[in-house]
Amino acid sequence: MSYEEKRVRVKEIGRLKADSPLLVVIPSAIAGKEMKLHVLAAAALSTMNHAAHADLGFALAAASGFRPHRWKSRADYEQTMVKKYGSVAEGKKWMAYESPHETGLAIDFGVGGLEPKRATVIAQRKTPLHQWLVTNAWRFGWHPYKNEPWHWEYPIPQIAWQSGNPNDLSKPEPVGPLSFDPDLDDYIEDVFE
Repeated sequence: MSYEEKRVRVKEIGRLKADSPLLVVIPSAIAGKEMKLHVLAAAALSTMNHAAHADLGFALAAASGFRPHRWKSRADYEQTMVKKYGSVAEGKKWMAYESPHETGLAIDFGVGGLEPKRATVIAQRKTPLHQWLVTNAWRFGWHPYKNEPWHWEYPIPQIAWQSGNPNDLSKPEPVGPLSFDPDLDDYIEDVFE
Protein backbone atom coordinates (compact mmCIF):
# COMPACT_ATOMS: atom_id res chain seq x y z
CA MET A 1 0.00 0.00 0.00
CA SER A 2 1.24 3.50 -0.82
CA TYR A 3 -0.94 6.32 0.45
CA GLU A 4 1.70 8.83 -0.52
CA GLU A 5 1.36 12.30 -1.99
CA LYS A 6 3.14 12.71 -5.32
CA ARG A 7 1.93 16.14 -6.35
CA VAL A 8 1.56 17.29 -9.93
CA ARG A 9 3.03 20.80 -10.24
CA VAL A 10 1.98 23.16 -13.03
CA LYS A 11 5.38 24.87 -12.96
CA GLU A 12 7.07 21.51 -13.66
CA ILE A 13 4.56 20.04 -16.15
CA GLY A 14 2.71 22.93 -17.81
CA ARG A 15 -0.91 23.78 -18.58
CA LEU A 16 -3.16 22.32 -21.22
CA LYS A 17 -5.52 24.42 -23.30
CA ALA A 18 -9.19 23.48 -23.21
CA ASP A 19 -9.06 22.37 -26.87
CA SER A 20 -5.93 20.21 -26.47
CA PRO A 21 -6.13 16.88 -28.31
CA LEU A 22 -4.52 15.37 -25.19
CA LEU A 23 -7.78 15.85 -23.28
CA VAL A 24 -10.41 13.11 -23.53
CA VAL A 25 -13.88 12.76 -22.04
CA ILE A 26 -14.26 10.71 -18.86
CA PRO A 27 -17.35 9.65 -16.86
CA SER A 28 -19.01 12.61 -15.17
CA ALA A 29 -20.79 12.56 -11.82
CA ILE A 30 -22.66 15.72 -12.84
CA ALA A 31 -25.45 15.23 -15.37
CA GLY A 32 -24.92 17.30 -18.49
CA LYS A 33 -21.40 18.42 -17.56
CA GLU A 34 -18.54 17.08 -19.65
CA MET A 35 -15.41 16.10 -17.76
CA LYS A 36 -12.00 15.57 -19.32
CA LEU A 37 -8.58 14.27 -18.32
CA HIS A 38 -5.22 13.92 -20.03
CA VAL A 39 -5.33 10.84 -22.27
CA LEU A 40 -2.86 8.90 -20.07
CA ALA A 41 -4.67 9.80 -16.85
CA ALA A 42 -7.96 8.79 -18.48
CA ALA A 43 -6.52 5.41 -19.50
CA ALA A 44 -5.27 4.81 -15.93
CA LEU A 45 -8.65 5.90 -14.56
CA SER A 46 -10.40 3.43 -16.87
CA THR A 47 -8.23 0.57 -15.63
CA MET A 48 -8.76 1.61 -12.01
CA ASN A 49 -12.49 1.93 -12.64
CA HIS A 50 -12.75 -1.73 -13.65
CA ALA A 51 -11.08 -2.81 -10.40
CA ALA A 52 -13.13 -0.42 -8.26
CA HIS A 53 -16.37 -1.53 -9.90
CA ALA A 54 -15.51 -5.20 -9.31
CA ASP A 55 -14.73 -4.53 -5.64
CA LEU A 56 -17.31 -1.86 -4.77
CA GLY A 57 -20.12 -2.41 -7.25
CA PHE A 58 -20.24 1.07 -8.78
CA ALA A 59 -18.36 3.05 -11.40
CA LEU A 60 -15.98 5.91 -10.71
CA ALA A 61 -17.01 9.34 -11.99
CA ALA A 62 -15.63 12.84 -11.75
CA ALA A 63 -17.06 15.91 -10.06
CA SER A 64 -14.12 17.75 -11.67
CA GLY A 65 -11.31 16.93 -14.04
CA PHE A 66 -9.40 19.31 -16.28
CA ARG A 67 -10.01 22.98 -15.57
CA PRO A 68 -8.38 25.95 -17.28
CA HIS A 69 -6.49 28.53 -15.23
CA ARG A 70 -9.15 30.66 -13.51
CA TRP A 71 -7.33 33.65 -12.06
CA LYS A 72 -6.81 36.99 -13.82
CA SER A 73 -3.80 37.71 -11.61
CA ARG A 74 -2.12 36.71 -8.34
CA ALA A 75 -3.87 39.69 -6.70
CA ASP A 76 -7.26 38.41 -7.92
CA TYR A 77 -6.48 35.00 -6.41
CA GLU A 78 -5.37 36.44 -3.07
CA GLN A 79 -8.40 38.69 -2.82
CA THR A 80 -10.68 35.69 -3.41
CA MET A 81 -8.83 33.62 -0.77
CA VAL A 82 -9.23 36.34 1.86
CA LYS A 83 -12.91 36.80 1.02
CA LYS A 84 -13.76 33.09 0.93
CA TYR A 85 -11.41 31.62 3.57
CA GLY A 86 -10.35 34.56 5.75
CA SER A 87 -6.69 34.53 4.67
CA VAL A 88 -4.46 33.60 1.78
CA ALA A 89 -2.73 30.95 3.92
CA GLU A 90 -6.03 29.20 4.73
CA GLY A 91 -7.26 29.53 1.15
CA LYS A 92 -4.11 27.88 -0.23
CA LYS A 93 -5.07 24.71 1.64
CA TRP A 94 -8.24 24.40 -0.46
CA MET A 95 -7.67 26.24 -3.71
CA ALA A 96 -4.40 26.59 -5.62
CA TYR A 97 -3.32 29.51 -7.74
CA GLU A 98 -1.88 26.97 -10.17
CA SER A 99 -4.08 23.89 -9.87
CA PRO A 100 -3.01 20.39 -10.93
CA HIS A 101 -6.39 20.29 -12.70
CA GLU A 102 -4.86 22.65 -15.29
CA THR A 103 -2.54 19.82 -16.38
CA GLY A 104 -5.35 17.33 -16.96
CA LEU A 105 -3.70 15.03 -14.40
CA ALA A 106 -6.04 15.61 -11.43
CA ILE A 107 -9.53 14.37 -10.66
CA ASP A 108 -12.07 15.18 -7.97
CA PHE A 109 -14.31 12.15 -7.49
CA GLY A 110 -18.04 12.72 -7.17
CA VAL A 111 -19.36 9.26 -6.31
CA GLY A 112 -19.26 6.81 -3.43
CA GLY A 113 -19.63 9.53 -0.80
CA LEU A 114 -16.72 11.58 -2.17
CA GLU A 115 -17.39 15.12 -3.33
CA PRO A 116 -15.44 18.38 -3.31
CA LYS A 117 -16.83 19.71 -0.02
CA ARG A 118 -14.44 20.57 2.79
CA ALA A 119 -17.22 20.52 5.41
CA THR A 120 -17.47 16.72 5.10
CA VAL A 121 -13.76 15.77 4.91
CA ILE A 122 -13.86 13.58 8.04
CA ALA A 123 -16.93 11.64 6.87
CA GLN A 124 -15.48 11.25 3.37
CA ARG A 125 -12.33 9.62 4.74
CA LYS A 126 -14.54 6.89 6.25
CA THR A 127 -16.29 5.96 2.99
CA PRO A 128 -15.60 2.58 1.40
CA LEU A 129 -14.48 4.35 -1.80
CA HIS A 130 -11.88 6.49 -0.03
CA GLN A 131 -10.61 3.48 1.89
CA TRP A 132 -10.43 1.53 -1.39
CA LEU A 133 -8.50 4.37 -3.07
CA VAL A 134 -6.07 4.59 -0.14
CA THR A 135 -5.37 0.87 -0.48
CA ASN A 136 -5.43 0.52 -4.26
CA ALA A 137 -5.10 3.76 -6.26
CA TRP A 138 -1.29 3.75 -6.24
CA ARG A 139 -1.34 0.46 -8.22
CA PHE A 140 -2.90 2.42 -11.09
CA GLY A 141 -0.55 5.42 -10.76
CA TRP A 142 -2.95 7.63 -8.75
CA HIS A 143 -1.85 9.46 -5.59
CA PRO A 144 -3.80 11.54 -3.06
CA TYR A 145 -3.82 15.12 -2.03
CA LYS A 146 -4.31 14.25 1.62
CA ASN A 147 -6.14 17.47 2.56
CA GLU A 148 -8.96 16.55 0.17
CA PRO A 149 -10.15 12.91 0.16
CA TRP A 150 -11.92 13.45 -3.18
CA HIS A 151 -8.81 14.79 -5.00
CA TRP A 152 -6.33 12.40 -6.65
CA GLU A 153 -3.45 13.07 -9.05
CA TYR A 154 -1.69 11.08 -11.75
CA PRO A 155 1.97 12.19 -11.75
CA ILE A 156 3.83 11.33 -14.95
CA PRO A 157 7.05 12.49 -16.64
CA GLN A 158 6.73 15.68 -18.66
CA ILE A 159 7.70 13.85 -21.85
CA ALA A 160 4.69 11.52 -21.43
CA TRP A 161 2.45 14.48 -20.57
CA GLN A 162 3.53 16.28 -23.74
CA SER A 163 3.29 13.29 -26.08
CA GLY A 164 0.35 11.39 -24.60
CA ASN A 165 2.25 8.23 -25.51
CA PRO A 166 2.22 5.48 -22.86
CA ASN A 167 5.66 4.36 -24.05
CA ASP A 168 7.00 7.64 -22.64
CA LEU A 169 5.80 6.91 -19.09
CA SER A 170 9.10 5.27 -18.16
CA LYS A 171 11.46 7.47 -20.19
CA PRO A 172 13.82 9.90 -18.46
CA GLU A 173 13.06 13.60 -18.70
CA PRO A 174 14.36 15.12 -21.96
CA VAL A 175 16.58 18.13 -22.33
CA GLY A 176 15.00 20.84 -24.49
CA PRO A 177 11.54 21.36 -25.94
CA LEU A 178 9.32 18.61 -27.33
CA SER A 179 6.64 18.68 -29.99
CA PHE A 180 3.35 16.80 -29.97
CA ASP A 181 3.05 13.50 -31.81
CA PRO A 182 1.25 14.15 -35.16
CA ASP A 183 -0.40 10.73 -34.92
CA LEU A 184 -1.92 11.51 -31.51
CA ASP A 185 -5.53 11.65 -32.77
CA ASP A 186 -5.22 8.11 -34.19
CA TYR A 187 -3.65 6.94 -30.92
CA ILE A 188 -6.47 8.44 -28.83
CA GLU A 189 -9.11 6.79 -31.04
CA ASP A 190 -7.36 3.40 -30.73
CA VAL A 191 -7.11 3.63 -26.93
CA PHE A 192 -10.71 4.71 -26.31
CA GLU A 193 -12.65 2.67 -28.92
